[in-house]
Amino acid sequence: MMDAQPIRFVVTSNTSPDSPYEEFNPQLTNTLLSINKENPVFTMHCGNIIHGGSSIMGINVIDIEKQFQQFFKFAKKLNCILFTACGPLDTYNDSTAIYTKFTGKDAWYSFNYGTNHFIVLYSTSKKTLSISDKQLSWLKEDLKKHSHAHIFVFSYFLPDIQRTKQQCANDSHQKLHELLSQYTVEAFFGVTGLTQPVTIGTIQYIPVPCDNSYTNKYKKAIRYYVVDFDGQYITLVPRYF
Repeated sequence: MMDAQPIRFVVTSNTSPDSPYEEFNPQLTNTLLSINKENPVFTMHCGNIIHGGSSIMGINVIDIEKQFQQFFKFAKKLNCILFTACGPLDTYNDSTAIYTKFTGKDAWYSFNYGTNHFIVLYSTSKKTLSISDKQLSWLKEDLKKHSHAHIFVFSYFLPDIQRTKQQCANDSHQKLHELLSQYTVEAFFGVTGLTQPVTIGTIQYIPVPCDNSYTNKYKKAIRYYVVDFDGQYITLVPRYF
């Protein structure tokens, strides 16, 4: 096991407009400029970048593409690298093709920073964490390749956890936890699924809900989180304005 490398990164989410036809909230500019002041190595957008849906709902491809174009026009204000996770609102007709086209990222992928390894997962469900067999096979291989690293996981959904029993609430999530527990996974970040952080074994499951949506134009809310890892401990600070 290599010594962990200290790192600072930012986690944000839920920038989607109120509908597929709304303009992006100008508040997003303030959020991105504020992130720059934190001087993170990267920013992770954990999902719901846009307001997607399906053709049955009357949404067209152009509506989806316009939203991604608008978002990345705003995102150019960031001074750091932007990584993304695909949330339940980021798909069109249950496909991640347009998301991949504009983000340049597959639905699931990983990347390194020094001795730290970061994994982004994708849920095929719009309500809970559900990982396909194909993705799970990829995850097992990715973890093996980076068994020497300190690992962080991102997804829109956290596993369902029974806090009183300190265990996952269903078999598939428990199996995922057991897989991750075989490696030095420091934390699993997700937008929804928990109201407070829970530690099971050596893994911290950390909720990072944000509200950067169109409907939240004027009221204060958590816009993003600053995450510092000193090589041993994780410090999480919400930015609220």
